Formats: sequence, structure tokens, C-alpha cells
Amino acid sequence: MDTITFIIPSIGRDSLKNTILSLLNQTSDNWKAIIIFDGCKNTLDKNDYNEKCTFYEIDKTKCVINQASDVRNYGIKYANTKWVGFLDDDDTISRDYVEYFLNQYTIFNFDLFIYRMINKDLTILPSLLSKDIIPCDIGISFIVKRTIFDSIQFKNSHCEDYDFLNLVKKNKNLILISNTIKYFVKSNEEDYLEEQLEYGDYYKIFINGTNPFIYLHYFHKLL
Repeated sequence: MDTITFIIPSIGRDSLKNTILSLLNQTSDNWKAIIIFDGCKNTLDKNDYNEKCTFYEIDKTKCVINQASDVRNYGIKYANTKWVGFLDDDDTISRDYVEYFLNQYTIFNFDLFIYRMINKDLTILPSLLSKDIIPCDIGISFIVKRTIFDSIQFKNSHCEDYDFLNLVKKNKNLILISNTIKYFVKSNEEDYLEEQLEYGDYYKIFINGTNPFIYLHYFHKLL
């Protein structure tokens, strides 16, 4: 049964093929994708993709550069899975993005799960020093329960990812920031083979909940 629906806004970039390929290469097939072409024609041959990918063409939204809220909200309307994830059309995800997430949900209770992302310049968002959701230190690398969109939607702004997450936080939903990097901005997993992409459990951040690893961290320091 499909578990996660990925919403992918696109302006027709050639890199979209690589983005979708990172989904097709997943170690788990518990996903589907909705790709929305924002004011442009579908540049892909649907026959090259399986039934997990659905394509829409819509009139150009009012979104400006680096804004995709209206397009995401459009795609979310067609999502019928428990979880909704997001990808930009020039980014990719790790092969075990879905599998790792599903495993984490068997261990922890959360309504929204945030992977850390990495840029080509090796900047990590959220920063390893972050203990909270901070403007300009967060991106679209998260998976959220679809029911949350019944009360909270994306709104166009230059901090739209942060704004959405901040509303989810204020709504007292449980948020977990992962200690792993599995979202790659304008790049691929293979670009980071020599980089550390997973950190200790202490780097798991629990928002609106208690982090059990903090107690373990300080307990071991006392030994």
C-alpha cells in the first residue's frame, strides 16, 4: 500500500528527470508522486514512468522565484496517502529515504519528520547546532501527516517552508528533526560519498515532545 505521496512542483527543468529517478530508485516502493507543471507543458514522456507518477499541468500561479506554495497546495488536494512528502525539481533524495522514514515511524511518535539536507557547498540544514525550527535554517525536506493540511496550508513567502513548519509547531504537533542527511539540494547522493551523512542520536531533535537521547547523553557523561 502506498504510504507517502511526494509533491513535486516543476517549471520544466531538465533536472526533473534526475529528481524522479531518485524516487524510482527507492529501496521501498511505498510511495507515489504528483508532479505539477506550473505554467509550462509536461516535458516528460509519461510512458517512461510507471503508474506511481501522476502529472498535472496548471496555469501559472502567482508564486515568484523560490516560492511554490500554491503549486504544493494544488498537489496536496490529490494526495490520498497517510503521509505527504516534498521534492523540488532540481533536488534528489537518498535511495533509502522512504525506507528509513517508515522505520523511524515504527520507533518514534511524530506528526512531521524532517530530514536534514545538504548543499553542494556542504551547508547542512537544519544546522547540526540547531535545537529548534529557525528561519533560513530549514528547507522542504520533510514528510507530514496529510490530515495536518486540513487546518494548515502553505502560504507564499520567502520563508514559506519555515512559516508552514512554525504553524505546525504552534499547533502542538509532534515534530522530529532527524540526525541523518538524506535530501540533496541541486545534487545527488553520489556527490557526498566522502561526507558524513549520519550523526549520533543526540542530534535527533524532538519538538513538542521529550528527547530520550538527551538523558542518555548526560547520563553517560556522569559515568
